[in-house]
Amino acid sequence: MTTGPKLRLGKTLVPGLLAVGLFAVMALIAVNTAFEPMTQAAGAGFPDDVSITAELGYALFGFDELQEIGGTEPFLAAVLLVAVALDAALDASLVLAKREEGGEPVAALSTTGEVSSPSEGAQPAVADGGESETGGETR
Repeated sequence: MTTGPKLRLGKTLVPGLLAVGLFAVMALIAVNTAFEPMTQAAGAGFPDDVSITAELGYALFGFDELQEIGGTEPFLAAVLLVAVALDAALDASLVLAKREEGGEPVAALSTTGEVSSPSEGAQPAVADGGESETGGETR
């Protein structure tokens, strides 16, 4: 017989409430935003013959004299904020993907077979063209 979900009170409740609060704030912002059409008739958007990417690049590096139209800094701020958010998500996914067994991190490419000892004929790796310190070539 399964039991229903139980509410854990204590330290785990605070992050959950903060996440729900953040979702509520973002939902209110999205609901109350007026999405006007971005057409040339409405006075928004870029002309057809202007490269948006070039304009953002000029704004990024401060080449104001090369810009055909001005006012791309708000777009540049949005691009940079999205880049930071995606980088944070990538870092968080790497942290969450790390495996642990018994409280110790486990390497992704660990060997599971027998460990060979140096006395079993293994030779040290060299990176100088195949010559070892003793002068003999390695196989």
